[in-house]
Amino acid sequence: MNGKLIINTNLLRKEPEYRTNSCVVEKAAAVSHAGFESLKRHPLQDNYLIEANADLMRCDSDNNYHCLLIYDEEQGDGMLIESEGAAYARYSQYVPNAKLLYEDHIRTLSQTQKQESTEQIAAEEIEEEIQMDISM
Repeated sequence: MNGKLIINTNLLRKEPEYRTNSCVVEKAAAVSHAGFESLKRHPLQDNYLIEANADLMRCDSDNNYHCLLIYDEEQGDGMLIESEGAAYARYSQYVPNAKLLYEDHIRTLSQTQKQESTEQIAAEEIEEEIQMDISM
């Protein structure tokens, strides 16, 4: 389409408000394009990946939905799923560019952990120097 950005989504008509839920991605799984298209076309059919991860999905006492993110490894869109123990997508939402969102999150988390580790080492070295100065 002439180099234009395309976002796969459903547009809602005259929505009076957008209510959202906090969804915690407990696990992300990349699937083939064919596998994702099948899930997208038949979300109410039993799915081996949903069934295998049913124990990760629930709604906690703070109304946080713990979900499985299944995304198309080739095109990048995904589905956020909370199955309530079922083998199908009982609660779900289509997520455009889910792969990019997930990969960016992992990259940011890794950088944050690396920085915290470096800061921890620096703090421990300063503590050791202080202890050495005190004991002298």
